[in-house]
Amino acid sequence: MTKSIKFGIVILVLLSASLFAIILINPPAGQGSSDLPENPTPPDEVPANPDLISAVDSALEGAVGKWEVLNYQVEHIQYQDDEQMAIVWLAAQDPDTGEILAREPELILAIADEQSNWQVLLEDDPKFIKAFSNFQYAEMNVQGDLVQSSDAMPKSGTVFGGYFLPWAEGLEKRLTWSVGHTSCVPTYYCTHAFDFADGTMFPITAAKGGTVFHWRDSCPNNTSTCTNSITLQDRSTTPWTYQIYLHIANNSVPAHLKQVGAPVTQGQFIATVDNTGQSTGHHVHFMVVTENTRYFSTGMQSVWGVAEDITFRDVNINWHAPTQGGRPRLAYEAASYGGVGRTYYVSGNKPANAPTGGLTAPATKTHVTNRNLPVSGWGQQNAGVVKLEILANYDDAWVQIGTEQTANPFTTTVDLCNTSIPNGPFQLALRVWDNKGNPSGVLTPRKLIKDLECSSAGTNPSVSLVKNDNILLLPENGTVSATVAKGKSGSNITSVEFWFHGPDWSKDSWVFLGKDTSATNGWTAPINTSKMKDGGDYTILAVVTDAAGRKGVDVVFNAMVDRTAPWITMNSVPSPVTENAVTITWEGGDNLSGLNNYALSVRVNSGSAQTLASNLPPTTTAYTFNVKPKQLVVFTLTAVDKAGNQQKGYAALYTQGYVFDNQYIFPLFFNQE
Repeated sequence: MTKSIKFGIVILVLLSASLFAIILINPPAGQGSSDLPENPTPPDEVPANPDLISAVDSALEGAVGKWEVLNYQVEHIQYQDDEQMAIVWLAAQDPDTGEILAREPELILAIADEQSNWQVLLEDDPKFIKAFSNFQYAEMNVQGDLVQSSDAMPKSGTVFGGYFLPWAEGLEKRLTWSVGHTSCVPTYYCTHAFDFADGTMFPITAAKGGTVFHWRDSCPNNTSTCTNSITLQDRSTTPWTYQIYLHIANNSVPAHLKQVGAPVTQGQFIATVDNTGQSTGHHVHFMVVTENTRYFSTGMQSVWGVAEDITFRDVNINWHAPTQGGRPRLAYEAASYGGVGRTYYVSGNKPANAPTGGLTAPATKTHVTNRNLPVSGWGQQNAGVVKLEILANYDDAWVQIGTEQTANPFTTTVDLCNTSIPNGPFQLALRVWDNKGNPSGVLTPRKLIKDLECSSAGTNPSVSLVKNDNILLLPENGTVSATVAKGKSGSNITSVEFWFHGPDWSKDSWVFLGKDTSATNGWTAPINTSKMKDGGDYTILAVVTDAAGRKGVDVVFNAMVDRTAPWITMNSVPSPVTENAVTITWEGGDNLSGLNNYALSVRVNSGSAQTLASNLPPTTTAYTFNVKPKQLVVFTLTAVDKAGNQQKGYAALYTQGYVFDNQYIFPLFFNQE
């Protein structure tokens, strides 16, 4: 087929920018959204070089192989600053309709000799990679990063199945590139990647279940120098695999998925197609890489790797019986690589149900003082459960601890000293994976407190919450305090953190009261209980940290809020009293913090009140007082609980010969003042 080249877009010159290297060191919780600067934007347009266009045209006219199948149009050209090398981006055209195929561009490298004559190297030229690596902006013009052949990583040789086409069930999209993918360096990195388009910014649904590993949707739409993407981690495979969806739209990832570890089920909406990055039109580039080749591309600021051979359950051509799926392929690709080709594909991707399950042990509100923590749980899904993961949350991230469980239900032991969980509060939960790669959410989270000495005994510092008669009373507006001691290593104490938890462990959350870094006024944190109900089932936690990073813990599960007054009942005394002494009796108590003491005073006739006893023991129930004839005696008994709340009781009597004014007896004998 005769090749013609149309210069459709004027030459763009891209400015250089400092690229920030990111080393992705297999983080257990994944790689979140990148905050690195966007790639540079092109400067003003400059005139085309007709000699370069002529050289490209001549190279394509004489090219064989894949270059004979499609027509190409120059999308743009990028020069080095010295204008001695240039990259030409080519947009492929449908040979029948002339339509630009929405996919990644092909690249051609042009090199000027001393006479300013342009020599052109096509991507399949053996000299291309070496020459391309010397281009000033090479890393900005490849998918992934520029990889030398000596550093290239091999495919696993495994066929991974269970995928569905990444858009909603019943809709049709066009395949614009598959096994013939040559937009990567080395080219075989993309020969099992797929480009799908329909001319619109269509919604993408997850081809298979997983959890969010990385996302980036901050690039403006239609920006060629900045690529948006979302990557899902699939731990149901061995090795783990990563689904990469490229060229998505600005701010199209749902807010609830912008969190590393967020579960995604097959068929769930994850983003919208756009044209960001190296793209000749709205399309999604979909590929799957393994844990063994996965890395972070500094040029794209995206997860990258070697595309693995995958099959789709809703594709019926190029069938792979072991995985019960087929492989999309174009007709011209099938002519070169074998199999059957087809242009349009209808999705069977309908939303899947997430598996369920939960922990049966340990219980929430567990104070863990033994390094070996028994854990048990179960999972369920009609499609079958593949494995169960024990998750822990500390520092606001869920990570897997212990070994993956394949028995269902399971019982195991997790050595907490072999985890990175620090002493203090953390959560334990379960995640279940079904055999289609769908993960559950975080199931049945349990709140626990780690309080372990994992090194030699006595090395950790210690902390003790200050109590009153073994009761930690929480003031309405005041502080909680603690005392500390260094560990045997002698490291200085650097801080004490205080935490509060309400009585409902299924609904309430830990509340951080404060971190004290100075012992000037003791180790304290403020607390206000004015809006809390009375009760003795609040929890206060103190975590001390020394200069070596070692931590000690103290926890009180029955801290008390007590604003309720005690109760008191004064027994009546028959009057008139004829004896020289009288004994008053009473009953009293407190339903929360308990009685602390009684205070007793007396008023005789019209005299002022006199204190008889200011600190009677709470076990006291009687007091004897000497009286004389013609006296009116009123006793006031004050009950004080350990929280300082008070209640008053009264008892009145008169002795023989006392005469009331107007013969009227005041209601002093109804236990009222």
